[in-house]
Amino acid sequence: MEIMPWLSQALEAKDYRLVLEEEVEEDETVGELLARIAARHQRFGELVLDAETGGLSGHVSLTFNGRLLELLDGLQTKMSDGDSIVIVPAFAGG
Repeated sequence: MEIMPWLSQALEAKDYRLVLEEEVEEDETVGELLARIAARHQRFGELVLDAETGGLSGHVSLTFNGRLLELLDGLQTKMSDGDSIVIVPAFAGG
């Protein structure tokens, strides 16, 4: 999982960019992985996940293996070894 600078501080990273390597269980979903990381890093969870809905907060967009997560199964997208997630600020404007 690649995390851009604005969010890497929520994981107490000292580097400009942060790349996390997390082991995933068979059929674990993106949402389950994010919840697991959020349980260890409260600020990350506050920025990435919406506490009321359990969905993404609206502050971030995720790509999964180079495709927007929303175009797949969202947070229910199943993961396997070698998958890649990139978290970037949400895009807004027109």
